[in-house]
Amino acid sequence: MGRPASIPRAITHASRQHTERPVMASKITNLPAVMTLYLSYFIYSLGLIAAGQFSDKLAPQWGVTKETVIAAIAWMAVGKIVTYTLSGLFADRYGRKPAVIIGLALCASFFLLLPISSNQAIGIVASLLFGAGNSFLDSGTYPTLMESNPGNAGTMNIIIKLFISGGQFFLPMIVIRLADNWKWLLYFAAIYMVVMLVFVVLVRFPDYKKIAAQQAADIEARASETTGTRARMSFEGTICFIFIFCVNGVVYLANQALPNIGSAIAHLTEDQGKTLTQFLALGSVIAVVLTAVLASAGIKSIRFVPIYAVGGVIAVGLLNMPFTANLWGMRITAALIGYFVSGGIMQLVLTALSEFFPKAKGAIVSWYWMIGSLGGFILPYLVRVIVPATDEETMPKAEIDDLLASGYTNVAWVAIAFAVVSLLAALVIYRRHVQMFENAEKAAA
Repeated sequence: MGRPASIPRAITHASRQHTERPVMASKITNLPAVMTLYLSYFIYSLGLIAAGQFSDKLAPQWGVTKETVIAAIAWMAVGKIVTYTLSGLFADRYGRKPAVIIGLALCASFFLLLPISSNQAIGIVASLLFGAGNSFLDSGTYPTLMESNPGNAGTMNIIIKLFISGGQFFLPMIVIRLADNWKWLLYFAAIYMVVMLVFVVLVRFPDYKKIAAQQAADIEARASETTGTRARMSFEGTICFIFIFCVNGVVYLANQALPNIGSAIAHLTEDQGKTLTQFLALGSVIAVVLTAVLASAGIKSIRFVPIYAVGGVIAVGLLNMPFTANLWGMRITAALIGYFVSGGIMQLVLTALSEFFPKAKGAIVSWYWMIGSLGGFILPYLVRVIVPATDEETMPKAEIDDLLASGYTNVAWVAIAFAVVSLLAALVIYRRHVQMFENAEKAAA
């Protein structure tokens, strides 16, 4: 895979940069901006679980099946894909703040349009807007977090999962409690994003150009001190992209289809199936907190990558184990998937990628999440292809149950395959990171 044309040539080769030797003081600057971004992602998370939480509500409103709703909302990944390149270049050229403002405005549009949508087409348009908003939000947020505390970039990135997972844990409880008044939560989300937009306008963001210049000087100093191999976009970059493609596919599938998987495979009720998203989020929260604590104790963030990747394969594999085909079996499985797959490993690999190629962070972030969006679109969309169509009016319930169980079992097998590939990629990323940074430090000592 060649170097993407839109990534500046400067990032195709990276000088060595050790994670435990920060380029600046390990102190959070621009705290109001950081907290505003974190809080924005709390409600943003509602969009990630929209299909799983609202498919049963939107299906009769659109006159389609729940699987069609899931496929329609999966179009948010397309919105990301077509805008990520633009958003990354925009954030590098015009600044992080304008990118975040655009992202929040587009996400607010999604939350406003979805409850008033009357058909699948409007739902797809709303999902495209959310995907585009996600790309601008990510391209402005992740670089800002890393630039607000360069010495702890990995921790800054992984904490964002705490707010996403917190939203995914608490918001489904509100959806269940609101019942037929579910639209009000989406209206509230739209207003909330507008309020966050106002805060973003008012707070001060880091001087990213000044920070980039300081980091470039530090990189040059390291290059003169150490010897070793340099990262190549054609190898390390490609491996990181393969990783995010597979992992994000599994994460999107879990967020959007896990309630239906639980209903089909373990015969859970709709409300029981929706609780799986909460346990998924709970696992993510535990992983983020524990990882952040261990990282602050001196354990390098890259150490978690292979461990979590192995755990991810095991956790996803539990979906098709007979002994988990019950309420608590599925809840524990969801929590384990949340811990190992959705608990921050994507952010940790993004940090490693930024260390491989430390220049033009906006472009790096945009390409990373764009490739992830491809996986986030393909795997959930396969649900519609793999799961057979059913008709409650013409088919016996037993036949429908058998078809859905078989279909979602096959979906789980595909997810397992994605998890295995991500494990292989994670092992390569870990090895190359150790070779480039830790071995280089030992050689220079």
